[in-house]
Amino acid sequence: MKSSKNLENSLYKSSNSQLVLTRKDNGFFEIEKTQKINDIKEISESIYQYFTLAKPKDAKVVEGQQKVERDDLADEFKNIVSVEATNTTKKNVLFTSGVFNIKEGRHLEKTDKNKILIHEDFAKKNNLKLNDKVKLEFLGPVENNQNKDYEFEIVGIFSGKKQEMYTGLSSDFSENMVFLDYESSQLALNNKTRLINKLSLFSDNPENMKKAFDEIKALDINWSEYNLEKDTKVFEETLDSLSAIGHIINIMTISIMIAGVVVLSLILMLWLRERIYEIGILLSIGFNKKKIVGQFIFELILISIPSILGSLLVGNFISSKIVGSFLASDSSVSIPESLAKNSEFINSFITFIESYGILLAIIIISVIISSIMILVKKPKEILSKIS
Repeated sequence: MKSSKNLENSLYKSSNSQLVLTRKDNGFFEIEKTQKINDIKEISESIYQYFTLAKPKDAKVVEGQQKVERDDLADEFKNIVSVEATNTTKKNVLFTSGVFNIKEGRHLEKTDKNKILIHEDFAKKNNLKLNDKVKLEFLGPVENNQNKDYEFEIVGIFSGKKQEMYTGLSSDFSENMVFLDYESSQLALNNKTRLINKLSLFSDNPENMKKAFDEIKALDINWSEYNLEKDTKVFEETLDSLSAIGHIINIMTISIMIAGVVVLSLILMLWLRERIYEIGILLSIGFNKKKIVGQFIFELILISIPSILGSLLVGNFISSKIVGSFLASDSSVSIPESLAKNSEFINSFITFIESYGILLAIIIISVIISSIMILVKKPKEILSKIS
């Protein structure tokens, strides 16, 4: 289907315009070591991500069914949240993929200081709302072992459930994840040099990203310690889901066509019996059988016009609900919101034409099947049935 191909192309372009730089041991590294990357003109935006743990003060984490039970946890590792510090969440894959969605407030921005996003269930449990303050004690690594409390203002509340990895900590749950502005996290950790675990690099188009990839690889960086990859995970997972949905839709389309031909043929057989006198008269005045069958097809096409116009109005709504239910059953991936809105007028019109073509095929096949009694008999035999 053309609309499916357009969606795949959009996914391909979005996934190939992002590169990710990480350490092979998944550890953190200094931003200063990547400064030369920012000088590459093909890079339009750089996003920092730093992952750590923190203990909320005067707040309780959301409890859930833990698949890993641990009896060896020290007190400092109880009641903890996972922290992702970043300079913006607008292009964070958890939000762009639709796994998380902002319910209240806004995303973190590059100019934010001492700001935080929290999950709606965490907010509900602790009676927190926008503009309230959350105090966190970071578990490290903290320079000079100064684990001091730091206060953040809530600017956004999000919802959703990510794929969770269980380690026996409360921070495993999506509800106990928070997002902080990057600069404040480094101040809270008292880091002399700014650290990150992941550097995401964006470009305006896949062609520029390919050039940027080659230029970054040519920089004086110890590539035995670092990975530079195209971030295609969301693309591949979403494409798998689209392929599965496409297969289901194809089966449904074929089933509907077969059922439509059978039902419409039976109805037309009864309909033609009632019109045997009309057929006889048309034959007697010189109409040939092909013209009569063509007239029946034309009549059915006229009848189909009001219904197809109605389907054009409500089709997008119904199809989005059906596809949404398929996607909801697959918790591994969600189609990004920008891609979910891909059913623009042109794509919708193409789908409409394809659907109407299927309907015309059903009408023509059904009329031919039900008109066999006319096509195989001579006009004299048909006229004799009138008397």
